[in-house]
Amino acid sequence: MKEKTLYEILEVSENASNEIIEKAYKVLVKKYHPDLQQGADKTKAEEMMKKLNEAYEVLSDEEKRSRYDLELEEKRQEELESLSNVDKYDAESYNTVNSQDVYNNYNTVNNQNYNQNNSKNWKDTDYEKKIKKEEEKLRKKMQDNLNAEYQNAYENYLRSLGYKVKHGWTKERVKALLITVAIIVGIFLLLWFIPPTHNWLVSIYEGNGIIKAFVDIIVAIVTGIFRGIGEFFANLFN
Repeated sequence: MKEKTLYEILEVSENASNEIIEKAYKVLVKKYHPDLQQGADKTKAEEMMKKLNEAYEVLSDEEKRSRYDLELEEKRQEELESLSNVDKYDAESYNTVNSQDVYNNYNTVNNQNYNQNNSKNWKDTDYEKKIKKEEEKLRKKMQDNLNAEYQNAYENYLRSLGYKVKHGWTKERVKALLITVAIIVGIFLLLWFIPPTHNWLVSIYEGNGIIKAFVDIIVAIVTGIFRGIGEFFANLFN
């Protein structure tokens, strides 16, 4: 069996840059790390790690790599010369096969690096978006709280000077008012349809003239509003 070159051990091209060699080494170290193996695989991983370290030690050093490339070229020339019984076509096929293996190994390592980097970039981008979204929500909440505290302090200052502070009607205030009214009406209707509280409310209504007059006015207003809405739609469709 033909002995692998240091480039083949690291699964890179012989023209690979130092950066590609370093990346390939890191990928293979993670793949063959003995701590991730068990039993016989662990022994094989230890042997592979030794080869990887030796290969990287030579190929990561420019001077050592140059000497190794020269020795590798001389060795190949000797092998070609020894193929005296092999015609030129077989010799060229030998080189082509080895070049194709190196090319395939080079693509494998680069594809692994590409997929790992893309996966990392995607995760980092997704995580960063989530963090930025949470930071934006927190920043908005803090700003709203600061604005509310500033408004309260300013109003208290005006009151201390004898001014009367009036709040204009905003969407938030109207919404809060409508919710409050809806809750009160809901509670009243609930109490009205429960027999014990119904009788109690009726007794209060009939026994207190002021409350009776107030309730009658409210009922008249509500009845008038609903009657007006009903007439409006009746005229609209007629």
